[in-house]
Amino acid sequence: MPDITIKKIFVCEFITAGGLNHADLSASLVHEGELMRDALLRDLSQLPYQINTTVDVRLIKPKNCHACIEIAHGDDVWQVWAQQISQVDAVWLIAPETDGLLRKLTELAVLQGKLVLGCGLASIEMFSHKLATYHALTTARITTIVTYTVKNRPNIDGWWVVKPNDGAGCSDTLYFEQTQALTNWLISNHKASTHLIQPYQEGIAASISCVMHQGHSQLLACNKQLINIENNVFCYAGSQINGMQHYWDAFESLAQKIAECDIGLNGYIGIDVIINSDDEVVVVEINPRLTTSYVGLAQATGQNPAALIINTLTQSNFKWPILQRHIVNIHV
Repeated sequence: MPDITIKKIFVCEFITAGGLNHADLSASLVHEGELMRDALLRDLSQLPYQINTTVDVRLIKPKNCHACIEIAHGDDVWQVWAQQISQVDAVWLIAPETDGLLRKLTELAVLQGKLVLGCGLASIEMFSHKLATYHALTTARITTIVTYTVKNRPNIDGWWVVKPNDGAGCSDTLYFEQTQALTNWLISNHKASTHLIQPYQEGIAASISCVMHQGHSQLLACNKQLINIENNVFCYAGSQINGMQHYWDAFESLAQKIAECDIGLNGYIGIDVIINSDDEVVVVEINPRLTTSYVGLAQATGQNPAALIINTLTQSNFKWPILQRHIVNIHV
């Protein structure tokens, strides 16, 4: 593969870049979006690229970019993004999988023949749907949590988790300790048909930050997830980067096994896992995009993670440096 030259990059973090310009802004979503966007812009500003982005007019303009267009309430943000993409060599996109948003944003770049510094359409489509993810992982004989649709769930007692098929993170993910409570929710909730059901998996919540390209994986960090259950709702509170580094070898092996599955994962990938009582690593889901853990990677690794990712995707003979494994706490 010949090396790829990049001069201009368009960075688009959906929430902060104007994706919700016709709706109210969620303070929590904005906060997480700004954390990821600002960390990425900071890292990219240290590299020899021109960086462009957009911002919702209700928010403060970000630093560390060369050009930033404000998106107002009446603007056609998708048209603006398409125009911005036409002016650059590559795009770095961060968006929720919900409602196909990450796929739609990626498609804007693919249709214009731009380099996507992330996953392609096929892998985004697969990992934007938890049922498809479950089937892909089980086919590859990767340990994951058994997943049921509303129609095929077993009628047995137990602790259960309900989540939207195309949700991102902990969004709309619920916990039930009684089967009858789950049944009552399914009967009364009009969104139930779009949700999936899994047995609750006890253990330590963790995540893997890695870079994948052409069937190979490089580990960036092994993280402990800070997840609480409040009023039967899962809430993400942040992560401890490299808080699970004693599982480095197991996480590295798992990430490589996933990369070898020929499912098109590319660029930064976040893998959510649970360490169960048997010390087994169980995959919960795969995020085909930047995750909040990216925010602490520069400090944790002693390297510029954006440079590592871009060089992996554009240089055929790029050699990874030795990474530091500092512990960094991220709170949201």
